[in-house]
Amino acid sequence: MKQKKVSKSSIPIRQCANIKSKKHPDVRCIYSASDGEFCSRHSKNPHRFQEDNTLKCENNTKQKKAILKIQKIWRKCVGFLRFQRQGPITLIPELSENKEDIYTLESVSSIPLMYRWSYSDSNKHTWLFDIRSLSMMRSNDTNNTITNPYTREEIPNKSINSFLKRCTQLRNHKYCLIHVNEIDLTPEQIWYQTVLDVSMKYDILGYHISLSWLNNLSIRECYTLYCEMYDLWCFRLQLPKSLKALVVPEWNNMNNPLFKWIPLEVHNKRDKLWWQKNILSLLDRLVCAKEKEHRTLGALYGMTAFALASPSVREAYPWLVEV
Repeated sequence: MKQKKVSKSSIPIRQCANIKSKKHPDVRCIYSASDGEFCSRHSKNPHRFQEDNTLKCENNTKQKKAILKIQKIWRKCVGFLRFQRQGPITLIPELSENKEDIYTLESVSSIPLMYRWSYSDSNKHTWLFDIRSLSMMRSNDTNNTITNPYTREEIPNKSINSFLKRCTQLRNHKYCLIHVNEIDLTPEQIWYQTVLDVSMKYDILGYHISLSWLNNLSIRECYTLYCEMYDLWCFRLQLPKSLKALVVPEWNNMNNPLFKWIPLEVHNKRDKLWWQKNILSLLDRLVCAKEKEHRTLGALYGMTAFALASPSVREAYPWLVEV
């Protein structure tokens, strides 16, 4: 029986927090944390790896009281932060209108705590989801809104913002936002997660990118998209160099320029996967500025070029190409 190939991820993925094995309790598991803080091998019966990094403190009564006070305040804050980030019924899944997750079809009470996300709809009904299931559903949807899969009602903008912020927070802490059954990520899963990461950046700025938009691009459309991005950036928009440096820092760096080739150099010389990876890299760099206003400008340039090259994007954002 052939084994699935696994690949080292180029995207940041949290390392499994478990010990390697009972024989090696002093060594940490080397695999990616595909199920919360643990890999699929250790998620059902975890034994957390503990590093010997205990701080030495003097036996000071005043210091101990201060520590206990801080811990008490923090315990109170955690509940409020969880409510704010993950919704009203994160800790009480039995109050959810849906009893199963939309992707795994398992009970919502079995969803790892960090991946739970809930909201209240217009009828005051509360719903609980695995945020990985929603993010995967979102990445395959061509609409700019998120709908409740059980009622088909649009999720309110306030809740969508909460969902996007929670996704961003989890990715900043290297948590994987797709369901993974293998010990490590396959090349397809790495690609899916990379697209999801870039898509979330654009979502925060008001633009939704569907996975199908990238996957359905032909080689000719990929080349057209590259040409449009190159033309907009270098000529058509007539951007001053000072503004370019704010939108994409070090865009003209000799070691890592924004555009590594002029369009004629790569015409009909690359395969589809190469094009997809480079297009995604360009879209990502356009939203890497420090200030939000400059990231928004970069997103506008990227999506305008995308709409000029792809009929699907043009249909979703017709105003980007209106004359």
